Amino acid sequence: MLFHSWYFILFAVAVVGLYYAVPVGRENAWGGKFRRILILVASLYFYAVWRPEYLALILATIGVDYTMARFIERFGRSAGGPSEGLPGADVKANVKRNIALVVSLCFDLGLLFAFKYLGFFEETWNAIVAPWMGKPLDLPKLLLPMGISFYTFQSLSYVIDVYRGKIPACKSIANYALYVTFFPQLVAGPIERAPHLMPQLALEHRFDLGDLQAGMFRILQGFFKKAVLADHLGVFVDGVFNGVASGHVSELSPVELILAGIFFTFQIYFDFSGYSDIAIGIARIFGVRLMENFNAPLLATSIYDFWKRWHISLTSWFREYVYFSLGGSRKGRPLAVVNVLIVFFLSGLWHGAAWTFVAWGVCHGVAYVLERPWRKLPVKHPWLGRIKTFALVVLFFTLFRAPDFGTWLDYIVGVFNFGPFVSLTQAYILPHGDAYLNGPLTLCGGTCAHSLFCVDNDALHVPAAFSVLIGLLIWGIRSLVTRGGTRGCVVGDEPGVWRWTWCLVYLLAIILLGRFSGQGFIYFQF
Repeated sequence: MLFHSWYFILFAVAVVGLYYAVPVGRENAWGGKFRRILILVASLYFYAVWRPEYLALILATIGVDYTMARFIERFGRSAGGPSEGLPGADVKANVKRNIALVVSLCFDLGLLFAFKYLGFFEETWNAIVAPWMGKPLDLPKLLLPMGISFYTFQSLSYVIDVYRGKIPACKSIANYALYVTFFPQLVAGPIERAPHLMPQLALEHRFDLGDLQAGMFRILQGFFKKAVLADHLGVFVDGVFNGVASGHVSELSPVELILAGIFFTFQIYFDFSGYSDIAIGIARIFGVRLMENFNAPLLATSIYDFWKRWHISLTSWFREYVYFSLGGSRKGRPLAVVNVLIVFFLSGLWHGAAWTFVAWGVCHGVAYVLERPWRKLPVKHPWLGRIKTFALVVLFFTLFRAPDFGTWLDYIVGVFNFGPFVSLTQAYILPHGDAYLNGPLTLCGGTCAHSLFCVDNDALHVPAAFSVLIGLLIWGIRSLVTRGGTRGCVVGDEPGVWRWTWCLVYLLAIILLGRFSGQGFIYFQF
C-alpha cells in the first residue's frame, strides 16, 4: 500500500477516526486496549495488502524475539536473584541468556539473509568460486519482503536492549507486536528503539488540535517532496542512467551526466525524507512522536557531519549496536578505524544486495576516516566544506544508483568525455508525446529534447522542469525560514496560522505540480 495513494489516505483517515472515536479514561478502562488492538490489526492489514503470505515472516520474527526476550529476562533474574548463592548458578544462567540472544540473532539475520542476500550470495559464488570448483549454485529465487531490513533491526534492538538490561521484557505479545508493526514507520523507518516508542504506544492519547496541525504539516510536506520534487527529478535521472546502462553513454553530454548525479542526490533525499515526514506526521496525529531521520544532510560540512544528518535512525543503530559492540575507539586508533570501516561496509550491505551498495558504504567509510585528522581544525569558510562534501556525496550516490560496476564506470568515463554534446532522445520515455522544447531550455548547444523538459504534469500538463523549479523555490524559502532546516523538523514553535499557511502552499503545489505516476518510495526496496 503506497503512502501517496488514495487507498492509503482513505485507510489512514478511517483508522484515525476509529482510534479517536473510542473513549478512554478511568470510566473506559477497555478503551486503551481496544485502541492498541485497532492499531495492531490496521498495521497487520497494511502489511498484508502487499503480500498476505509474507505476513507470516513478520509474525514469526515477533514470536521468536518476544519469547527470547522473556527468556533473557528470566535467566537474568536467575543470575543475580534468588539462585545467586548456588554454586554455578550465575554461569549457567548467563549461558542460557547468551543462547537466547544468539537464537534471536540467528533467526532474524537468517531470515534477512535468506530473503535479501541469498541471490547475492549465489551470484558472487558463481562469479568467483564456481569457475575454480566447477560447482555453480542454483538457489531458489525469493521475493524480498517489503521493509524486512527495517523491522528486523527494530526488533533486534529490543532484544539487545533487554539483554543489556536497559529495558524490561514486554509482558504483552500484542504490545510488542504493535511496537514492531506500527504502520506509519513499518516499511521504511525511522528505525525506532523500544525505550522511546513502546511507552508512547501504551499511553491513552486524547485528540489534540496541535498534534493534528503538526501532523498534517509533516504529511503534506512529505507528499510535496515526493510528488513535486522526487518523482519529477526521477524522470530525468532514470532517462540518463537507463541510457548509460543500455550502452548509449557516448550520446550523453558530460553536463547531462553530472546533472543526473546531482539530481539523483536530491531525488533520493526528497524521496526518503518525504517518506519520513509522512510517517512522522501520521504518528503525530496519533499522539506518537517518532525520532527525526534527517536534518538538512545536503548542507553537511564533512562526511562525518553528513552521517549525523542523514538516515539518523540507521546511523545511531549501527553506532550503538555494532560500533560500540566491536569496542568503538576504546582499544586504540587502528582498531577504531577498522571498526568504522566494518560499520560502513555493513551499512552499504544493509542498503542493498549488490557490490555497488557495498562500495558505496566503503567509500563513505574511507572518506570518514581520511577526514578525521582535519575535523577539529578551525573552519573559516564552512561553505568550502559543504561544497567538498556535496561533491563527494554526489559521486558516491552515482554508485548507489548504478545497477552494476560496468554501468558506473561507463558513467564516470562519460563525465570526462568532453566531445560533442548530443542528447539521447531515443532512450527517454515521453508519456505525453514527442513535443520537444528547444531554445532557452537547451543545454550546451544540444537539442536537449530531454524528458526533464518534455514530460508533462499529470494534472495541468506543466513541464517537469517547471514543476521542479517551482518546487525547489518553495523548498528553498521554507529552508530559509527555518534556518537551513535546523528548525524545519519541529513546527510546534510556529504560530498556527503559519502552519496552516504552509499546509495550503504544499497542498496547492501537490495538486497543480505533482506527478502521480504510482512510483514507489526508493527505500521500500530495502
